[in-house]
Amino acid sequence: MKKFIAVLIVALFMSACASKATWDNMSEETIAAWKAEGVDAALANQYTEHSITPEKYGEWKALNITDAETIIAWNGSKFSADAAKNWMSGGFTLDEAVDNRAKGLSPVKKTQVEESKEETK
Repeated sequence: MKKFIAVLIVALFMSACASKATWDNMSEETIAAWKAEGVDAALANQYTEHSITPEKYGEWKALNITDAETIIAWNGSKFSADAAKNWMSGGFTLDEAVDNRAKGLSPVKKTQVEESKEETK
């Protein structure tokens, strides 16, 4: 029984180590850049998979946008950090921003748009 428990503990330990994200696929320079931004290996790998560099992440972080899902979604829709911030500040969702950008529009606060609609009635 002791042998079984020992084997089980070793197996659990090894599987935990194997599932931990690593820096293996990155250069020392890239690792240092991610660490300078305060990003761990798991998140750095996730950003890298979505073509977000440490420098690009730094642009988002400088605008106080640090939620990974938000950054990945807006970046994936070809918005820069600055453009995304402008659309978000206007109260637009990503889908609304994509639709409006496709129409050649720029972000303005939704309240301004709705006020101007009221004035034209």
